[in-house]
Amino acid sequence: MSMMKKKNLFSLSVKDFFTPYFLGLALMPLLLTLVILFTGLGYGMSILDETMKSVKIEKTTTSYSDATTSHSESSVNFSYDDSNVTSTPFYEVNPVELFESLQSSEILSSMLQNDILRWIIEKIVMLVAGYFIFILAVIIAVIIVGFFTPLIVKKLKSRHYPPFEIRGHGSVFSAILYALKSLFIMVILYIVLIPIYFIPFLNIIAFNLPAYYFFHKMLVYDVGSEINTKKEFIQIKAIVSNQIRLRTLGMYALTLIPFVGIFFPILFVIYLSHIFINETLELRAVTG
Repeated sequence: MSMMKKKNLFSLSVKDFFTPYFLGLALMPLLLTLVILFTGLGYGMSILDETMKSVKIEKTTTSYSDATTSHSESSVNFSYDDSNVTSTPFYEVNPVELFESLQSSEILSSMLQNDILRWIIEKIVMLVAGYFIFILAVIIAVIIVGFFTPLIVKKLKSRHYPPFEIRGHGSVFSAILYALKSLFIMVILYIVLIPIYFIPFLNIIAFNLPAYYFFHKMLVYDVGSEINTKKEFIQIKAIVSNQIRLRTLGMYALTLIPFVGIFFPILFVIYLSHIFINETLELRAVTG
C-alpha cells in the first residue's frame, strides 16, 4: 500500500467518523464507559469510606512520677470493627494491620516524617492512581467498541466497498477468550516491568507498554476477525504487521489525551477496517 494511499485512507476515515451515523455510534461506547467507570469508582469509594469509618482511634495518657518529677505519656491505639461494613471487597484488608505494617518500616516512616518527601510521595501516589484510572477507561472503551465493530464494517462496506465480501471468523466466545488472554498478558507485563518503573524516562515506556499491548491486540483482532477468514487474517498480519503496529501506536498515543481514548476508538476501528479491507482486496486479487 503506497504512502499516498495510506494518507487517503486516514482522511477518508476522518470523513466517515464525522458523519451523523458514526458520531452517534461513538457516543454509545463513550457513555457506557463513563457509566461503568464511575459506577466502579463509586462502589470502590463507598467500600473505602465504610472501611475507614470502622477504624476507631483512641488516645490514652499514662502518668507516672518518681522522687523528683512527674511524667505523662500519650499513645494512640487503633482498632477495627467490621460489624458495620455492609460491602464486601474482593480482598479483606484490615486497615489497622496495614497501618501498623507501614509504621514498622523505618525507611518509610522516616520518609513520611519529612514534609517535602511526604508531599512528593503523595503526588506520586495520586499520579499513579490517576494513570491507572485513565488506562482503565481506555481498556473499557476498547472492549466495548469491539461489540460495535460488525456495525462499523457493514456500514463501511455499503458506503465504500459494495462488492466486497465479508468473510469473518470467530465467535463471541472466542473473542472473550482472546480478551481474557490479552488482559492476563497485560497484567503479567505490568508485574515484570516493575523494576523499570523507578528509572526516569524508561518508566514512561514501562507504564504504557502493557496497555498498548492490550490496545493493539484487541483492535487488530476485532477488525481482522470480523473482515477476514482465519487464513487471510494470518496472511495480512504477516504482510503488514509492522505498518499496522505503527498505526496502532499512533492511535494509542492519541488516547493519552484526556477523553480522546474513550471517544475516538470508533475512529480507530474505522481506520483499521479501511486498511484491512484494502489489504484483503489486494490479497484476494492475487490468490483468487
